[in-house]
Amino acid sequence: MSIKVLQLHKRSSYKFKHIQDKFAISSDRKIFAIADGTTQSFNSEIWAEMIAKSFVSNPLFNVNELISLFINSANQFKNTPFDYSSNPAKASLEKAKQNQGSTSTFAGLKFLGNNKIEIIFCGDSNLFLINSDKEVITFPYSDLDSLDANNSFINTEKLLQSKVDETFFKIQTLEYKLTDTIVLATDALSRLILKKHTVLEELIRIDNFDEFNEFCLKYWNNKELMEDDITALIIPINSMTEVKFIQPPDDFSFPMEKEKEFIPSTSFTENNLTVSEMNLNEIKNHNNLMVQELSILKKKLGLHELLLMLTISLLLLILFFLYYVNHNNVRNDIFKLNPKSEVAVLENYRKTIVDLRAEIQTLKSSKKPENSKTENIEFSKSSKSVTEEEARKRQKKLIKAGYKVKVDGVWGAESEKYWKEYQK
Repeated sequence: MSIKVLQLHKRSSYKFKHIQDKFAISSDRKIFAIADGTTQSFNSEIWAEMIAKSFVSNPLFNVNELISLFINSANQFKNTPFDYSSNPAKASLEKAKQNQGSTSTFAGLKFLGNNKIEIIFCGDSNLFLINSDKEVITFPYSDLDSLDANNSFINTEKLLQSKVDETFFKIQTLEYKLTDTIVLATDALSRLILKKHTVLEELIRIDNFDEFNEFCLKYWNNKELMEDDITALIIPINSMTEVKFIQPPDDFSFPMEKEKEFIPSTSFTENNLTVSEMNLNEIKNHNNLMVQELSILKKKLGLHELLLMLTISLLLLILFFLYYVNHNNVRNDIFKLNPKSEVAVLENYRKTIVDLRAEIQTLKSSKKPENSKTENIEFSKSSKSVTEEEARKRQKKLIKAGYKVKVDGVWGAESEKYWKEYQK
C-alpha cells in the first residue's frame, strides 16, 4: 500500500484546474502539508500552494519561526504580477479583493524518531489516526461544534500587518505504531468523518478516481457532504515509499449549467454592474459559503438565546429571594421593638454604647509583638511588589523545590516565608 492523494473539485467549479485545495509531500523526508484556499479571497489557490510548499521545504514547529516563514511567502505573493480580467468592471473587483489579501487554512506534519509525529494546524482541516483496533484519534477537533467554532485563517495582509500570532495555531505531538494509518483531510471531508467515523474505512479502500468520484457524489447527493473541494492524504505508516495520485483525468469536468445572458436595465446601479459582470460560478460559491455561515450562526444564536433566558430567570429568582429575606428582616426588627416602652429602648442603646467603649479600650490595651508588626510590614511591602504573574512563577519554582504551595498567583505570608527559605 502506498501514500494516496485523493482530490476532487466541487461541482460548481466544473474543472479540476479551479480547485483551491493544495498539498505538498516529501515522502523521503516524511513531511506532509495541505492548505485550503478560501473561495472568497483573491487567488487563494496560489497562496495555499505557496504555504504548503514552503512548509515542506522548511518544516518549522516553532510558531514564531513559522509565521516569519509565511510572511516571506506573503511578500512574495504580494509582489507577484497577476493578470487581471480584460473587463474593466471585473478587473476592478479583482483589485478590490487583492487589497484584502488571500486567505487559506494550513495543516502540516512531520514524522519524528521514536514513533512520534509532530503536527501543526491553523484553520478547519483535521487529522485522523486509525490504529489496528479501529480506534480513531483526532486532532485538533474531535467534534463538529469545535470545528465550526474555528475562526483562525492565514491571510496575507494580516501576516504583513503582524496580526497573525501563536493563538492562530494548534500544535501536538502524537505517538503512532507502524500498523497505524493517518488521514489528513480538508474541512468538508473532516465534517463528514466527524459525523461518521465509518467513512474512514470506506475512504481508505478507494483505489482509483472513479471510486472516489462515486464516493463524493453519493455523499453530496445525500446532503451529508458539503459541496466543496475535497482533499485527503492517506498515509499508511508502514509503507510510505510511493505516492499514488487519485485525481480527475484531464478530460474530466462536471456538467456546466447554461448561463443566461444578462441584460442591464436602464436604471443603472452599482449592484447591476456587480451582478452582470461577476462570474456566475463565483456567485454560487459565495452563496454556498453564506448558507454554511448562516447555519453556524443560527446554532450559535440559539445557544446564546437559551443562555440569556436562563440568566434572566436566575436574576429574577435572586431578586425575589433578596426581597423576601429583606422583608422578613424588617418585619422581625419591627416586632422586636416595643413602642410602648421608650425607656427600655434607650436603656438598650446605652448598654450597647458602654459595651462598645469597653471593647475599644480592650483593643487599645492589647499590643501585638514587634516581630509580628515587622513581618506584616515586610510582607505587605513584598506582596505589593509581587504581581500575579511573578507570584505564579515563584510558586512553580517552590513546587519544584519540594514546597507544598498552590500555583494560584496569590502571594501570601506563607508563600513569602517559603520563598525566603528557598533563596537561602
